[in-house]
Amino acid sequence: MLLSHFGNWEMMGLVSRFLESQPMVIAKPIKKNRWLDRMITEIRTSAGLEVVSTEKAGRKVMEALAQNRPVGILIDQRAKRSEGIWADFFGRKAPTTPALAVLAMRTGAPILPIFMVRNGYRKHRLVMSQPLQLVRTGNVKKDVEVNTELMNHALEGMIRQYPDQWFWVHRRWERAKKRGHRQVSTSL
Repeated sequence: MLLSHFGNWEMMGLVSRFLESQPMVIAKPIKKNRWLDRMITEIRTSAGLEVVSTEKAGRKVMEALAQNRPVGILIDQRAKRSEGIWADFFGRKAPTTPALAVLAMRTGAPILPIFMVRNGYRKHRLVMSQPLQLVRTGNVKKDVEVNTELMNHALEGMIRQYPDQWFWVHRRWERAKKRGHRQVSTSL
């Protein structure tokens, strides 16, 4: 599942109660506030989700996919420079996690964009798009780049429809350098 900090993304966890198998979500730990991290993890777990830290996700995600369980990854997390793909996002390159593209290409699992849209006071609508059609040319490195960008564009489409519902307070794009205001290189 392609997820993002959009609408009431935490409410999507409640939908898991209606599924045949327990969804797994990958969550980046809040290292600066362990109390808050525990509280959010408990809320997600009580909603029916299995929460796995990004630091320990690899094998657990592969096991979940082998069991045909849904796995959700937040695509709008800013990836570390050393781990991210520089993919177009609103016309600018942004370091984006390639994890979802790599997993889908390796396992054949479909990528389903899912968003919880607010429709007024106390009203929400779950929006599930068609599975993304991944590019498979045989050039794995290039395919991961293209497919990661495809995921960014899926998120862009929802943000363009509901710009007030994307919650992002971190730097999604690289900052210009203070001296000379040069832009950081976006090549791989």
